Amino acid sequence: MGTDNKSTDRRRDVVTREDPPYRAVADELRRQIRAGRFKPGERVPSSRQLEKDYVIANMTARSALRVLADEGLIYNVTGRGNFVSDPLPAEPSADEQTEGQPAKLHSAEYRELSKRLDELNAQIEGMRDIFQRLAAFTQPQK
Repeated sequence: MGTDNKSTDRRRDVVTREDPPYRAVADELRRQIRAGRFKPGERVPSSRQLEKDYVIANMTARSALRVLADEGLIYNVTGRGNFVSDPLPAEPSADEQTEGQPAKLHSAEYRELSKRLDELNAQIEGMRDIFQRLAAFTQPQK
């Protein structure tokens, strides 16, 4: 199951934008879902696959998937993966896209706060991973 170099280069280009990598990947997946590349009920790439395809950290890939889940575009089935919601939520109107979306603000203060929030989210995600690993060690063997 190989990918061509043009596709891989395009994926790498996605994460070289000004946005944090997890947002860039989430934007790309959102675009693909809305365009019908991934149909309702269809499985989306796993965090491991996104990690390879976009040359990003696994936590970054999981954060991108979490953004889409928070938006209602995908849902998780434990042990099976992430799937496109059926039906898809309505696309935000032009008014909703501009109202209350701080991502449209590009002040230095906003960028700094956004960066700090992204770093904290990554740290929390890392801590969750550590706690899950610890829990596996403390679970009684059956």
